[in-house]
Amino acid sequence: MQYKHLFFDMDNTLFDFDADEDQALERLFNAQDIDLTSDIKTTYQTFNQGLWRQYEQGELTREILLNTRFATFFKKQFNKVVDGQQLSSQYLDNLALGHDLMPQSEELLAGLQAQHAKLYITTNGVARTQYQRLQDSGLAHYFDAIFVSEELGYQKPDPAYFQTVFQKLETVPMTQSLIVGDSLTSDVQGGQNVGVATAWYNPTGQINHDRALQPTHEIKQLTELLTL
Repeated sequence: MQYKHLFFDMDNTLFDFDADEDQALERLFNAQDIDLTSDIKTTYQTFNQGLWRQYEQGELTREILLNTRFATFFKKQFNKVVDGQQLSSQYLDNLALGHDLMPQSEELLAGLQAQHAKLYITTNGVARTQYQRLQDSGLAHYFDAIFVSEELGYQKPDPAYFQTVFQKLETVPMTQSLIVGDSLTSDVQGGQNVGVATAWYNPTGQINHDRALQPTHEIKQLTELLTL
């Protein structure tokens, strides 16, 4: 199968979200006079990832996630009362400044563009943050359309997310499309839910323990996509 339409996740697929998050959290915790140790960062990331999984499963709204996560975390870890909404805004401002790329990101996109593939962004991130990162990184011009869950009203892997994407694109056939991302529960599940092929970006060689989630392709380097 030759894929002519590729739908890319952003964080930890094209962008090094871990590096960008580290910088954003460092600024945020410093402003609260708290030393962001590796243990505190790991505890926060585990807590935050759990919230995003709840969001993906429809158990938590985006607004509640964003506006309460820091208030809950600071109260639980430091017994410190903070304005969760204010800290969320500060964090997103910090995060928007980060646009570190994963290895081979731009090389891949340039190669796909040379092959006349149509490229799209499909992300569960926050719209203002993701748009700024795309612009500042210089990658925005590669994409024919950008689909952010906040704007669509649905999030991956909800079937309505990709159904809405394809409805908006109208003439793009699912049979010639490929969803690319690092998340089995978001990107691969999202593709399976609507019958679209998927490529699981797995640079660290994680083991897939879920037999129900089987990507069409698995890649360790982004440029492997050029040979598909």
